[in-house]
Amino acid sequence: MLLQENEYFDLYVVDEVNVFLRLKKGGFPIKSFDRIIQQHPRIKIQSFPILKKALTEVGKEHVIGTYIPLMEIEVQSDRMKAQLYLNVTMEEFESRRQELLRQVEEKITDLGIRYGRVSLDSIPFIPGAPIDIAIGKEPVQGADAEITYMDRPERKPVIREDGSADYYEMNFVTHINQGDWLGEKILPREGTPGMDILGNEIPAPRGSDARFEYDSKSIFEVEEGNKIVLRASHSGALEFHHGVISVGAQLVVNGDVGPETGSITFDGAVRILGTVLAGYSVNATGDISIEGKEGVTNSKEICSSDGDLYIKGGVFGGGMSVIEAKGDIFLKHANNCKIFASNVHVGLYMLGCEVVAERVHVDTNRGKIIGGHIEAMYTIECAYAGNQHERTTHLHAKGVDKDLIYKEIQHLAQELKEIQATTRKLEEHTGKFEATAGQLAGQQAEALQKMQQSVETGHEKMLELDKEIQLGMRKIRNAIPPKIEVSKEAYPGVVIQIGHKSTTLTKTAKGVFEVFDNVLNV
Repeated sequence: MLLQENEYFDLYVVDEVNVFLRLKKGGFPIKSFDRIIQQHPRIKIQSFPILKKALTEVGKEHVIGTYIPLMEIEVQSDRMKAQLYLNVTMEEFESRRQELLRQVEEKITDLGIRYGRVSLDSIPFIPGAPIDIAIGKEPVQGADAEITYMDRPERKPVIREDGSADYYEMNFVTHINQGDWLGEKILPREGTPGMDILGNEIPAPRGSDARFEYDSKSIFEVEEGNKIVLRASHSGALEFHHGVISVGAQLVVNGDVGPETGSITFDGAVRILGTVLAGYSVNATGDISIEGKEGVTNSKEICSSDGDLYIKGGVFGGGMSVIEAKGDIFLKHANNCKIFASNVHVGLYMLGCEVVAERVHVDTNRGKIIGGHIEAMYTIECAYAGNQHERTTHLHAKGVDKDLIYKEIQHLAQELKEIQATTRKLEEHTGKFEATAGQLAGQQAEALQKMQQSVETGHEKMLELDKEIQLGMRKIRNAIPPKIEVSKEAYPGVVIQIGHKSTTLTKTAKGVFEVFDNVLNV
């Protein structure tokens, strides 16, 4: 079949496959051959060098390409899309539109494409551009599991209209009754199936599951409808430790801690509706809430080893009371006592106190720090520091000694490595006796039991060391420059110390005190 004939060459197709060029005369510009291709879209040139050679060798014929079909349909390997290529000119398409579209429809049907077919009547035609003729439906993954826990009341004072903090009322300890709802998980849902263009259903993945984080000793799961619900195994206090919800033991003292109760030591949370009388102590592993309005006077010690501490009425320490918590301490006021905590929050004043914490916040609208020694790792905030009588008041924001923490981490890492090695050897040794452990007796059985206990102790110690290392790393990562902020007035006699830089005020000042370029800005 002759495609093109001119004074330079004959262009023809043999067997509807190969395109031949027979050169009759040289001098035809190769760039002009693009027009030939545009006039005959079914010609696919094999390579530029072959075409160039064919246009230079007079009297010879060359296969310069192939004659591709009038229409081509490509189906993606995943059978989610089919595309049509119509190898015709715009003029030919317009003149044969209905005939060509009928042929396309027939070919689509022959290929078994029956889902997602696109109406061809409205498709714009652009020569050489693919046309989407069928599009499958992607499967939709089901909704993931949704977990909800009981809200932990935010432990912060109510802020009054004037901006001051109300430390009189705080919902500090959340009491839980046996069987109370503590959380729930809506199970992952099934997805919506898809369909490929051949009509085959594509299964949809189910939503991802999620894992509950709770203490199985105090909380249990129960299926209720399409949910899994968490409920309390016993009464107690709501607790969250490292994101894990639990119900801790709770001791409620309806009156005062004093002669009738004696000093209290309790593994769990303690809620005291009265106060702690002079000379008595409260030690607990969980949160401690002392809710008597009169506050605590001359108590010996109030300590939460793992939780927070709230004293509604404040503390009159008489120079003997020690108030301590691993977490936060919330007080109305503090008078002549020692305070140790992660963060200390005080509503009215601190008078003659010795404080060591990461952050110390005394109400910045009216709160006062008068006398004593306040040491914080990061920040100290108050409205007034010292008084008009120039009472010595030491405010020290020490900052993080990263070098010292690095040394401690290295020491802990070395200790962890040694314990890991020792524990591994013990595990290998005890493993040899596991199969015959039931046959051992006497000293052999005792020796095996001791080794197993040593392995267990080793694992506990490794976990403890790893936590300490991670805590040290967090301190380094989260370290911020230390600062002291006195929003209203700092009086003469106040010692401002940032890290190793310090000065004693000789006149009133206020603002944020920091170290810039190794200079304390006082």
